[in-house]
Amino acid sequence: MARPAGRRPRGRPRTSKDIVLQGDNPVINIKPRNEIRPQTKCHPGLHTSVPAGFYLQDHWTSLVCDGKSFPSAELVSGCLKNKQILMMGDSTLRQWFEYLEKQVPTLKRLNLFTSRQSGPFEVVDLQSNTRIIWRAHGVPIRTSKTPWADLHYIAREVEDLAGGPHTVVVFTLWAHFTTYPLASYIHRLAVIHRAVASLLRRSPATLVVIKSANTGYKDVYGSDWLSWQLDQVLKTMFRDLPVVLIDVWQMTSCHYSPDNIHPTPVVIQNEVDLFLSFVCPEWKHLVK
Repeated sequence: MARPAGRRPRGRPRTSKDIVLQGDNPVINIKPRNEIRPQTKCHPGLHTSVPAGFYLQDHWTSLVCDGKSFPSAELVSGCLKNKQILMMGDSTLRQWFEYLEKQVPTLKRLNLFTSRQSGPFEVVDLQSNTRIIWRAHGVPIRTSKTPWADLHYIAREVEDLAGGPHTVVVFTLWAHFTTYPLASYIHRLAVIHRAVASLLRRSPATLVVIKSANTGYKDVYGSDWLSWQLDQVLKTMFRDLPVVLIDVWQMTSCHYSPDNIHPTPVVIQNEVDLFLSFVCPEWKHLVK
């Protein structure tokens, strides 16, 4: 005997796909491109809206500020000219470092004989007077065999910086704290907050950029749920300071690429492009 249409097989549990949600027919209004993109230049202290942007043909359009694309090595190199960039965090920020290294052939890596996972790594470009350092944050961290002396705490590094208009500080802190009490994470952020606030008082022209957590963490050590909780604490802790927050949580959650804690190259490119938009808000002088 045939089963009536619309009936589930006996014993099959009800899932979200079996539920019909009632609602009105949506109305989609398509606006001109110039009415969607914000005209505000990218600068520290901007509020991150929800949504913070959207993807169209693999290009992220920011709704926070006037983000730009840097598709060529010349544009990226021009933006990084005379910049000293210190990146500190986990492997999701190391992806930014590796992208810039690959994108700009004139950036040459120095052999520091350090761990391939936790660094530190350094690239320099003598033509544009650019120096970029990436290093893993201090413990807790899960990595390969690494000299203890190479694991520096973010706050200590920030405290040792003179800062200035040619200095850019970038950090992220979340993935390696998912197996620790929230109080430990809050204490670490409070120490970093104090160091960043001190840096901005003595050198207000210093650009401080915070990369948020991203989605795709499905592992025995953590999950998106735990990452999201830490991310909310991070955003709350630094909302009183004139810093830049790159909300990659939104940028990774709404892309069609497979779920992965390490996003695909196209997502990384959009993240770095948004970062460079804050480094070079006056981008027009880069275009020849």
